[in-house]
Amino acid sequence: MESPSPSPSPESIFLEDLGQKVDLTRRIREVLLNYPEGTTVLKELIQNADDAGATTVRLCLDRRLHGSDSLLSKALAPWQGPSLLAYNDAVFTEEDFVSISRIRGSSKHGQASKTGRFGCVFGFFYSTLWLLSLIEFGFEELVRVGFNSVYHLTDLPSFVSGKYVVLFDPQGIFLPNVSASNPGKRIDYVSSSAISVYRDQFLPYRAFGCDMKKPFSGTLFRFPLRNAEQVATSKLSRQEYSEDDLSSLLVQLYEEGVFTLLFLKSVLRVEMYVWDAQDSEPRKLYSCSVSFASDDIVRHRQAVLRFPKSVNSTESQVDCYSVDFVREALTGTQAEKRTDSFYLVQALASTSSRIGKFAATASKEYDMHLLPWASVAACITDNSEQNDALRVGQAFCFLPLPVRTGLSVQVNGYFEVSSNRRGIWYGADMDRSGKIRSVWNRLLLEDVVAPAFTQLLLSIRGLLESRKLYYSLWPNGSFEEPWNILVSNFQILRIRESTCHHWTFLSAFLELSSLLAQILSCRFC
Repeated sequence: MESPSPSPSPESIFLEDLGQKVDLTRRIREVLLNYPEGTTVLKELIQNADDAGATTVRLCLDRRLHGSDSLLSKALAPWQGPSLLAYNDAVFTEEDFVSISRIRGSSKHGQASKTGRFGCVFGFFYSTLWLLSLIEFGFEELVRVGFNSVYHLTDLPSFVSGKYVVLFDPQGIFLPNVSASNPGKRIDYVSSSAISVYRDQFLPYRAFGCDMKKPFSGTLFRFPLRNAEQVATSKLSRQEYSEDDLSSLLVQLYEEGVFTLLFLKSVLRVEMYVWDAQDSEPRKLYSCSVSFASDDIVRHRQAVLRFPKSVNSTESQVDCYSVDFVREALTGTQAEKRTDSFYLVQALASTSSRIGKFAATASKEYDMHLLPWASVAACITDNSEQNDALRVGQAFCFLPLPVRTGLSVQVNGYFEVSSNRRGIWYGADMDRSGKIRSVWNRLLLEDVVAPAFTQLLLSIRGLLESRKLYYSLWPNGSFEEPWNILVSNFQILRIRESTCHHWTFLSAFLELSSLLAQILSCRFC
């Protein structure tokens, strides 16, 4: 009996490479199609700074034209023109660099307290390159989908933090020694000769305290604006961004400044600048900040970081406070200043509650990290029509979503939002992960938002002198899904009218207008 012939080894078979590949430029184009332009790009930068623990953000329209004699590559010369500079006072840690070196992974994904866990994440990997102590950065996605929105503005984003300069070139055509798998560079500018050899390349980063000589105790992004000539050849976007376009975005962000800061954890101040070609330093145009950011105010704003660490399994936690926001516009030597006051109630459900148990199950069975946290804010400044815009209710996931709720208060929560942050997951026709996200959002509205809203109305009753202002915060009318969930779950409030010596029970959403008439005749107290 003949013995069977041995099986051929894999090496003896011609193996042809054929695997799934990612076209990075195409992926970015798809993201830009779904991800909105406008101030969303700027807000993403602010949100990333907030997650990093920064307290100050500065955005600057840099109109200067920089030299092009000493660059890493001649192909970089067209990107030495006008740009957006984005500074914050947090420093990239080595953990942050490790995080952005992961393919389709991020340290934020498993951290419910990080706003940046929402949306997809970028990945990077790098290998050492001897020349100039460069580290190659290859990536499929950058930090998260939100950061990809900067490609609306530019083809060549970069930043300085600590002792490193990082440059991204997803098309792989501008930086030296780049490829489809490694379209980026990291340079240790402190210990190398890069700055002296390529002076023009790094001169634009000398701003907001960065001297490009010693490690920078902050982070400074630079996004050179894509001009009409670059649009013609770009594989990322055919959208031109002029200096006037960026200037308009800064004005709009100033107008939206209060809502931008309202629910953030760390950032207390956002400033907007212009750097004209003839000036030696940038000039401040606008600012929006938390007024009198005392230790107590900071503690309240960071409650979402403290509560999950100390939560009692049998008790929910509630925190209430007032805060003022100051907006300032500078014209020459004149300053126009405006202050708006808000009252906030923020709450975390207990681990033993219905939504707490749901979050635990989602984490164990689906690797979804959910936090039963929400907050409600009301503008309590009585400036009649001047504050109407601040009483148009929006949904927030720490930053405002383009979603109107129909309420007169602002609702913030750890909602499961779409990857482009255009709305929250909701609907009875979803299955699998979509159904889980939809159920989560419903529970968040029922079990956390509704009680927080109830507490807010009870708490501010004694703070406001105007009955009209107080009752304007009560919901009235009809509401679209999913905000009508609050209607059926809003708790019956008990309000004592001291002059009437009896208890009046009001249902906030059910037949509110007719019920209000029963107490308006009593003196507000």
